Amino acid sequence: MSAEVFWFSEQPYGHVTSQDLAPYESGRMHFPNTNFDPEKAHVLYNNYHDQYALADEVGFDGIMSNEHHSAYWCMKPSVNIDAAVLTKVTKRAKIAMLGNVIAVSDPVKMAEEVAMLDCISGGRIISGFVRGTAVETLHAGISPTENRDRFEEAHDLIVKCWTDPGPFRWEGRYFPHRMVNPWVVPMQKPHPPVWFPGTGSPESVIWAAKHQYPYMNLGSLLDLTKQLKDIYFETAREVGFEPGPQHFGYLMRCLVADTDEEAQEIGRTFLWTEDHRNRGPVEFNDPPGYQSREALRIKMSRPVIGTGTVGRRMSYEDLQEAHNIIVGSPETVIKKLRYVRETLDPGYILIYGNEGNMPHEAVMRSIELLGTKVIPALKED
Repeated sequence: MSAEVFWFSEQPYGHVTSQDLAPYESGRMHFPNTNFDPEKAHVLYNNYHDQYALADEVGFDGIMSNEHHSAYWCMKPSVNIDAAVLTKVTKRAKIAMLGNVIAVSDPVKMAEEVAMLDCISGGRIISGFVRGTAVETLHAGISPTENRDRFEEAHDLIVKCWTDPGPFRWEGRYFPHRMVNPWVVPMQKPHPPVWFPGTGSPESVIWAAKHQYPYMNLGSLLDLTKQLKDIYFETAREVGFEPGPQHFGYLMRCLVADTDEEAQEIGRTFLWTEDHRNRGPVEFNDPPGYQSREALRIKMSRPVIGTGTVGRRMSYEDLQEAHNIIVGSPETVIKKLRYVRETLDPGYILIYGNEGNMPHEAVMRSIELLGTKVIPALKED
């Protein structure tokens, strides 16, 4: 199968600088929201939605969105609100929501909202479920040791809301409901496709495979990603289904410009404020009980990117050599994406396409070149 290509942006508040962050112990827990200007955010939000519309127009197969909380690099506290905008500014692209932090949210409300979006979009929704970061678990007033169990119960309740007629009773440990009777159900049957993203936890890969959900790796190095893919495929065969490229996707940072030189200069912005995202007390970023030691070991080996909170520092040049950041002219990017495709054989190529204060015009040009030059070349192979 030909890989589907998705556009992704975390919608950063690009006016923040390393100098702004330097006085604070943590860029997430201590950096005050007095640095947020709603007038500037208004401009940024509309720029990001213009980028979505262009990605749809020039031929991306889908657009991916997410949510984070208390994060200056992601101005999306609600992926569902962003997806609602996407249903109106796009016409044909799939809308992948990676995703709702269901471990700390009301699962019934999440089920209803995703079903509503699926109906509005005409069945274009891909629903992603995430555990959320340790910081988001703590912000919700929930013990990190409960996160995985809460996630799994919330998942089961959401799927039941989509597939079983109501009303019904739910005797859950964390989300008990005497009566569940959602009126809105999804257009897609039995329910919208579900993706599960991860940054390196083997437990997450195994869970996704056992549920036959496609696993989206968010920016691990290629060697580690191949190991995680092997775990997925082995688990899938153990539970009785034959996996293929359609069960695996890979996210990488990518920018295209008219020349290699221009792309190299703009692409440096992918390292925007990376030294500050993970700073802070370990009890916030990695509290006891949130993840296994093996998951932490793997995450410590991966490069830091905007979607993660733990990782190791790599230079701009080293990240390019590792094909974790791909920048260049259309010809250069086509060559590098072909290498990634040959190495991993992903069914989904996820383009993390902007960061920080990248000029809006440069991002729009990158989307145009990706849609008119790069994606057609990949589809022709």
